[in-house]
Amino acid sequence: MIVRKRLTAVLAVAAMCGAALTAATGTANAATGASYISEWQNGFQVYCVQVGINWASWSSAYVSNVDGSFGPDTLAQVKQFQHDSGLYPDGVVGQDTGDKLWQALQVAISTNGNITTKYGVPLGNCYEVLPTHS
Repeated sequence: MIVRKRLTAVLAVAAMCGAALTAATGTANAATGASYISEWQNGFQVYCVQVGINWASWSSAYVSNVDGSFGPDTLAQVKQFQHDSGLYPDGVVGQDTGDKLWQALQVAISTNGNITTKYGVPLGNCYEVLPTHS
C-alpha cells in the first residue's frame, strides 16, 4: 500500500514536470479554429504575426514596428512572407500562413526561451491565437 501511494505521487510529479516543460519550451500545437487575422486588427494575435515574420529565416519580410497593429506596413510584410513561403500573397493570415508563422515562432522560443511579451503572456501563447491546421 505504501509503495503504491509513493508510486502514485512520483507519477503525479512526473506528469506535472512534463506539462511544465512542454509549456516552457513552446512545443504545444497551434490552435485550430482561431479567427483569421487581417488588416486593421490590433492586439496580441497581430503581435504574434509580426514577431513570427521577423523570425522567419526563409523570408525577406521584416516588420519594423512590432506594435500589435495590423496596418499597411504589416500588410505588405505579410504578403511578402506569404510569397516567400510559397503561399498565395493575399495579406490575410489564415491556416496556411499561421502554420508557417508558428514554425518561425517555435524557432524564436527555442532560441530565446518562452519570453514574456508586452501583453504579459509568454510568446508560446501565440499558438492560441494563430489560425492553423493543427
